[in-house]
Amino acid sequence: MIPFEDENIKAYTLLLRIEIIMRECLKKALEKEYGSQWQKKLSGELLKKIREAQADEKKPQFGFTRLGPLYYLTFGELLTQLRQKPSRAVTEQMGGDCFLKQLENILTPRNAICHSRPVSSVGLKTIEALYSQIETALTPGILQQLISNPDTGLSQDKAALGLIPALEGVLSRMNTLPASFAIPDLFESAKVQFWWSDEALSGINFLLIDSAFNCIKEYNALPVGVGSAGIRQRFIETNNMKAKVENAIMELNKV
Repeated sequence: MIPFEDENIKAYTLLLRIEIIMRECLKKALEKEYGSQWQKKLSGELLKKIREAQADEKKPQFGFTRLGPLYYLTFGELLTQLRQKPSRAVTEQMGGDCFLKQLENILTPRNAICHSRPVSSVGLKTIEALYSQIETALTPGILQQLISNPDTGLSQDKAALGLIPALEGVLSRMNTLPASFAIPDLFESAKVQFWWSDEALSGINFLLIDSAFNCIKEYNALPVGVGSAGIRQRFIETNNMKAKVENAIMELNKV
């Protein structure tokens, strides 16, 4: 065993959690401030870096996933974002300027681990103290939610597990002509994955799935109120909505 292996593994585990928490809290803060288009509010320089990193990542392998945009930023760039106004609520919740200073303090032990050097006992204690403070600020329950579902890409099987029930729900309610159908958030996450647009890579015709959800979106945009049920019924029949949803479910069941 490497002499400092246990200490470095413990430090790395906590650092991994800290960075995921930073990214996920920052994402929630930006979503609250700017809505679903929050990515466009990042600086032009950061957006350019993210786009270039995503373009360089096109890997011809089945399991490759595209990360959420904040996962392409360095630790230093995350610190810069946390200092800006939309993110101050997150920073204040964690301890304000003191929290930012503590993040700066873990740069040295973080660099040691990244370069395969032993983390010092002081460095490990610094990381442990920061993680404990974050856990106290967020509560263990919220912290666990943040680290259990990081924005680190979406696999085909997870996409199918989320999309199939939603489409089955559309089928079961279609005869009742509801005002709208729910579209799961992970649909947009799935669409940016590399396997979505590459049938040769995935073995799935995602155009059929796209067609079904686009049809559902158009349905949801139809007018509501007195006399609108007939409009929705004609839309379903004219656009073969039932068949599109059934075909999408069949494709997803191939995963």
